[in-house]
Amino acid sequence: MGKRVFISYSHQDSVCAKGIARFLTRQGYDVWIDVDKLVVGQSWANNINEALQTADMMIALISKNSVRRMEVLREISEALDRNEKDESFYVLFVVIGNVHPSWFPDTGDGKVKKIIECLQVIQFIQLDAKGTISIAKMQELIRALNGKMTYTEGIDFRKSNEYIYEAGVPEKVYDNVAENCFYRVHASDLAPSTAFPFALDNQWLPDEIIADDSDMKGQFMHYGFEAECVQQFLETYQMKNLYLALMHTRQIILNRASILNSKSLQKLYFAHEYKEREQNAFAHLLKNGSIIVFLYGDHELTPYVDELPEYSTMRHAVDEWNRLCTEIAMYCIRENWETPVDKHSQELVKQCTTLAFNKETNDMLAECFDFDVVQKKEFLSTLKEIEMSVFLQTHIIGTGRRSDVKGYSRSAFYRNFVVVDKSENHPDPVLNCIFDEKKPFHRELKKMIDVYYNSIFTNFFNCAALIPSDIRPEDTFIHQLYLTHGLKEVSPDELEYAFSEFFGNEAILDKIGEIGDNFYLENWSLDRIISYREGMHWREYIELVEYITNRSTYWEVDFSDIENLIELFVESIKECQAKEGTVSKRTPFVPAYTFRICIGSKVLDIVCNRNVRKLKTYKGVLSAKTQNSLSIQFLIGDSTSERNRISESIFLPVKIFDGKTNYIGGNSYLEELSSFLTEQCEFMWIY
Repeated sequence: MGKRVFISYSHQDSVCAKGIARFLTRQGYDVWIDVDKLVVGQSWANNINEALQTADMMIALISKNSVRRMEVLREISEALDRNEKDESFYVLFVVIGNVHPSWFPDTGDGKVKKIIECLQVIQFIQLDAKGTISIAKMQELIRALNGKMTYTEGIDFRKSNEYIYEAGVPEKVYDNVAENCFYRVHASDLAPSTAFPFALDNQWLPDEIIADDSDMKGQFMHYGFEAECVQQFLETYQMKNLYLALMHTRQIILNRASILNSKSLQKLYFAHEYKEREQNAFAHLLKNGSIIVFLYGDHELTPYVDELPEYSTMRHAVDEWNRLCTEIAMYCIRENWETPVDKHSQELVKQCTTLAFNKETNDMLAECFDFDVVQKKEFLSTLKEIEMSVFLQTHIIGTGRRSDVKGYSRSAFYRNFVVVDKSENHPDPVLNCIFDEKKPFHRELKKMIDVYYNSIFTNFFNCAALIPSDIRPEDTFIHQLYLTHGLKEVSPDELEYAFSEFFGNEAILDKIGEIGDNFYLENWSLDRIISYREGMHWREYIELVEYITNRSTYWEVDFSDIENLIELFVESIKECQAKEGTVSKRTPFVPAYTFRICIGSKVLDIVCNRNVRKLKTYKGVLSAKTQNSLSIQFLIGDSTSERNRISESIFLPVKIFDGKTNYIGGNSYLEELSSFLTEQCEFMWIY
């Protein structure tokens, strides 16, 4: 019989624990692991306590999950006590990602403190934040179990190079061209609240610019993104969305193409062209991984730009960016570090060659775009033509094989279906988005492809898709099409109960009122946001946001944490004010909050302030046979107010439920919920 090994772990790390157990069993070890009360390996112990007393050694999996589990800490504590009495028994730690002593609960009896002290001196095996099991790590584990592993200096509890997410383990790399280091980040190194802000995509076109009643539309149609009024609007618009993202997420991902081409972002690294404090703040956010640089495109393996990219026509921007790359070590991510070729173009091929596949979905899209019967028919016909056109460009006809054409790019889609082929005034009509008004549905197709294209990366990196808060509510449906919703179903009765409990709490509006003029984004700066992010309440706030968002796809409808969320958010702002020595003004701000319910593409806003309770719905399509998705978001502010617009708010929508209705079709569902709100909760409809 081989040595008896007891594995202590949190069930959230069960995949890693089972993998280690299987490997050791194949190597002849006798493994005891509690897997949902099933014992794997030899039956030499009937329960955990007996296994702890009869094992020859323990493997303790230490992670952000296990350090908070009292049963795991108890097992480790008992094993360490036994080690002091019996030198033949020893404990081997396998550490997943990074851990921090502040994550351990304080039991007051010194046992947890003893575990922390042991972790600083005892031998351990280091795995990445995802708990990936490799042959090299398992060979290292075998050497340790055989007593052949040398002792290390233990775990360094300091943040590695100030990386903001302690559980991540980015790889440090030296760039010979830049003569400086940078860090390779994998998806497993990202914090749970990491977001991909769509508004900071260099091709994102806000509705305010292109809407029929927009003063900027004429200039944009002629000059594209280069129009002076458009650039002035985008500078404010993009900075607001940058502030929002940084206030409510631990990390954000910015495409390097956007950093090079956005004039609002350029000023954050162009020497002597902006406030020094703001530029220092931007560099600080890059250095601690709050901003992750996305290296988009084949062969872009370092942040330093060795060759001028095809998508950039601004040499001076590249020079200034390269200067920054030589001065600081920043954190970068790409689809795949192992191969220089990205796969997103292949994903885009799949999407573009199946655009017309789901007729029901396209019918709903057509109604979202407010098409009449004739326009709808033309729209569906155009989608079929696009399918065939892209297929012909990317396949060898008659063979069923992919051609040598490298997938399909968003630029190729623009050239074929959205923008003019050539322009006398613009060397790059794709970059400047010079619409070809002869191409049918060019505006709608651009919106569709931009949302889908950004969704590819959010799905790949498993991060949040940060849709701009000012987008028309019904247009969020376009994005919802590309997401996988939770399977949890909720009835109107469940929602009604949750709302009735929440609306009775008047203290929530009082707490929101303490925000004062801090409600408005215009009163914030990048430097001030760093001060806000350094507060203890902000860390607690972000952890709660991550918890609420994570459980939204599988949990019951539950509004109980919203009051605590508001409390932490307001205290974070007050903590920032105390550090600055400023006092909030309360003049124009009317405390309010909004629940946004999306059923299919139909949106219902439920608004509460001290004076009135309002309901507002927007044009859209209620769920059809296969589209009964239901999402619920919470916002601070009044979505229906012209004075205190959501687009001016510093609070992003927080997703608190993402699943399905228990009805097939949402009309009766929405009617029942609306009747409850008007008849029993004193809400009134506004139009």
